[in-house]
Amino acid sequence: MSELLGKRLRALRRLKRLTQDDLANAAGISVSMLSTIERGAKYPRVDLLRKFARVLDVSPEELFVLPEVLSG
Repeated sequence: MSELLGKRLRALRRLKRLTQDDLANAAGISVSMLSTIERGAKYPRVDLLRKFARVLDVSPEELFVLPEVLSG
């Protein structure tokens, strides 16, 4: 699950044209931590998921919506 969340987070970040540095700074974490989450090596806390959603301007649930390509 964490790998799929990481891919979704990376896709949303790129869609919003944010760098890892941009998102990490806005969420109050290091770029290294964000990279670890995007690779699926670590699952973020709920409060961090909410920060990501706020910065990316999506609902928290949208972080878990899988594109047809991945879910089919």
